Amino acid sequence: MAVDVRTRQLFLALLVAIFCMQTWRVYSDPLGRLQSLSPLALEGQAVWRDHNCQSCHQIYGFGGFLGPDLTNAIDLISPERLTAILTDGAGQMPAFGLDAPAREAVAAFLGELDETGVAQAVLGEVVAPADLLRGLVESTGDLGESAARGWEIVAAQGCIGCHLPNGQSLHLATDLTAMAEQVEPARLFGVLRDGIPPTAMPRLGLDDEDCEAVLAFLGWLGEHGEGIRARFESRATSDELLLSEIPWFEFE
Repeated sequence: MAVDVRTRQLFLALLVAIFCMQTWRVYSDPLGRLQSLSPLALEGQAVWRDHNCQSCHQIYGFGGFLGPDLTNAIDLISPERLTAILTDGAGQMPAFGLDAPAREAVAAFLGELDETGVAQAVLGEVVAPADLLRGLVESTGDLGESAARGWEIVAAQGCIGCHLPNGQSLHLATDLTAMAEQVEPARLFGVLRDGIPPTAMPRLGLDDEDCEAVLAFLGWLGEHGEGIRARFESRATSDELLLSEIPWFEFE
């Protein structure tokens, strides 16, 4: 039986209405508006948009691919490193030269963003890479007085947020467990004092005594590095489902 013109028009109108409704839901995000940001975080969101950050970075896996997903990045980076990145840039990231209020707003935005969920689908409990490395170091054995002092400095400065084993490091940072073998002490002392401008490595301003303690810890870490790297690799991938590593035909 032939379909009359009126029926076809109604069917086409229905399709257009469905398309318009779906478009509105996707781009207006009515459910997302229920999670309101604080005034300071809204200022940070405005800075994010003004500088087109999502052209290089992702939120919840959506955005550019030149930089890392920043949904849960705030706990992986120290305030000092964040300041350096937002001021002087890092690698391919340009130097935006943000002032203190803008940096504070961006940090608030990333902090509140972190509380809304995770960037990757996960199975089971997720342990942040920095927390995982911290637990492995503290469960490996006695550090000794000098190395223990170095560990306190490394942890306080947020070094484990970037210098992670097995390709997990941010900004292509050197693996902390192998640093004693790869970096000369004189070079290390200079980096710990002055940083590496204009990269993401900030100026820590450590004195010689603190540098010696960090060097002692890195030496200890190098001795135990093989075991720590193996356990880090096992724990870091055992309970996490990365959508990017699953063939498209396996999705349901």
